[in-house]
Amino acid sequence: MAVEDWKTYKYQQVEIRKDIRDEVHEFLTKVFNIYMVKLPPDVFKQIENIRDKLIVLTARFSNENYNEFCDTFSKIYRLIISDKDMKSEVKNLVKELADRTNKFFTMKGMPTCVRELKYYALRLKILFNSVPLEKAKIVVESEGRVVASAETDASGFAVVEVPEGKHSVYVYKHVKEDEYVYEEKMVEVPLESELVFNIKETKTVTEIARERGGKPLIKEVS
Repeated sequence: MAVEDWKTYKYQQVEIRKDIRDEVHEFLTKVFNIYMVKLPPDVFKQIENIRDKLIVLTARFSNENYNEFCDTFSKIYRLIISDKDMKSEVKNLVKELADRTNKFFTMKGMPTCVRELKYYALRLKILFNSVPLEKAKIVVESEGRVVASAETDASGFAVVEVPEGKHSVYVYKHVKEDEYVYEEKMVEVPLESELVFNIKETKTVTEIARERGGKPLIKEVS
């Protein structure tokens, strides 16, 4: 009996090539999720919003979905990194995750995803009835979080380092009993690098609380 050629039964292996969706899924499970579980619950919930956008890319990868993912990541990254009350170790983890994300997608030929924060010096001049106001508290808020604070010198000047974007800047100083020098303004950085307050009258705590929608004044400035 003739011996059949073994090549007839040789298993032909077919190479299964991964596409971008498969690679994003691998990045999601082996990198993104690993960083997520290291974060505290409040930050974990914020990062979940980013992960939801990343999951979409594992099924439907398009420039539109990629840009939406990057915009979401950049916005939340900005909030976490600029938050003065956020622990440095948490910020470092989020920065590492952003760096890993940028490296992964740029190696796939995509534009940089998570945009770095740029900081600018914002100069402030505080006057009360046209007279320089010393030891006035200055607080800069973004998305409801404090991103910078300072106190004026004898000339009514102060400089704060703030991230680019739109911010609420308020000034206050306790004068006597239930009277404060207080005013709040919106500023776009870096379009405006100098801001002048010339406050004309004092306000009570109740009046200030009403204007601030119930949000408290920051009593201590570091």
